[in-house]
Amino acid sequence: MSMNTALSGLNAAQTDISATSNNIANVSTVGFRGSRTEFADIFNTSPYSVSATTTGSGTQVTRVAQDFSQGSIVSTGNQLDLAIEGTGFFALQQTGTGTSAETEILYSRAGAFSMSSDGTIVNASGQALLGWPVARDGEVLNQAMPNAMPMAVPLSMGEPVATATVTLDVALPTDGAMAGAQDAVPPSLGFDPADATTWAHRTPVPAFDADGNAVEAEVYFVRVAEPDLLSEDTTYALHYFQGGMEYTPATGNTLTFGADGLPTGATDLAFTGAGAGAGTITLALGDSALEDGAFEVASVSQDGAVATPLTKLSIDDDGTIWATYGGEDSLAVGKLMLVTFPNPGGLMITGNASFAATADSGDPISGLPGTEGFGLLRAGALEQANVDLTEELVSLITAQRNYQASAKAMETSSTMMQTILNMRN
Repeated sequence: MSMNTALSGLNAAQTDISATSNNIANVSTVGFRGSRTEFADIFNTSPYSVSATTTGSGTQVTRVAQDFSQGSIVSTGNQLDLAIEGTGFFALQQTGTGTSAETEILYSRAGAFSMSSDGTIVNASGQALLGWPVARDGEVLNQAMPNAMPMAVPLSMGEPVATATVTLDVALPTDGAMAGAQDAVPPSLGFDPADATTWAHRTPVPAFDADGNAVEAEVYFVRVAEPDLLSEDTTYALHYFQGGMEYTPATGNTLTFGADGLPTGATDLAFTGAGAGAGTITLALGDSALEDGAFEVASVSQDGAVATPLTKLSIDDDGTIWATYGGEDSLAVGKLMLVTFPNPGGLMITGNASFAATADSGDPISGLPGTEGFGLLRAGALEQANVDLTEELVSLITAQRNYQASAKAMETSSTMMQTILNMRN
């Protein structure tokens, strides 16, 4: 009997050492909740036992209880680092890896989050932070646990628009001697973008495709006519290239200037590309003119657009996520929720400083940060482990002493049994 009693002490002390060692190992783990080992004595009785002379039968571990007290909060400056000051857990969605693709909701105080490639706010394990959908002003649309969804921040706002019109104002030289490397008027050879003697001037222009991607575009000016005895007009033929492909003139590609240096004919020249998605580009050159000087681009613009990228992200103390796109005003894209339980001590540890609900913990209760029953949210900060290293070291020494004492008791029981065996011999 005494051997079993000592053995129970050894097992209990070993469990205590394991729990304490785990606390010490995770002293730097963000959001970690420490634990302590709780024991109860074993006392066997029978109808024929005498209570005054009955001895105990050792000890047993009743549970390893979690400590849900507040940990210290440390500022980090990262807007996606979140800390809870008070009661509550973050709700995290863990996607299953099986064919059923089941999802599991986990709960944690660890608030080290970042954005995935698609804008979803996740932790280092890839678990998505849950919250509620909101209107642009931050008003929650439906505050119910079943309506919680992964918080995702759109990385851009608006739809891309392909360029349809390029407004190009250029100053072209009146003097044919300033027509670049072009060898004659008109050139002696046909137009070739690789042969500088077949064109007078070239300029890049901005353009976007249907996906909002910037594409390479250029306009070539070929001087094809200049003033003579029959006409005072100066004429240029234009060639438009986009994405390395030359577009075909839809109506005409010549730009003519009179003696005063101002355009005399059509100034909006349309060019059509070949292939899917090429479309038609209009060059608007209405403010172009001939001048006594070198070729110069006065201004250029285009009507295409890209989706406006995310430029700023912030999270309020009430959990509202605000996103800013370009120079526009901030708009709300979601609101974080917190979750509490009737009995947090009944939560099941799942690792990664997270927990799962059980029948003992009760059903989760969701709410907004800062409201009654829920703690405050601190953006740009993290909650450290609620482990006091000094206290844990003292507990480790105590558990070690208990283990040594139980081992000594087992040694004593073994000596007594050996003594009895020796008597029989």
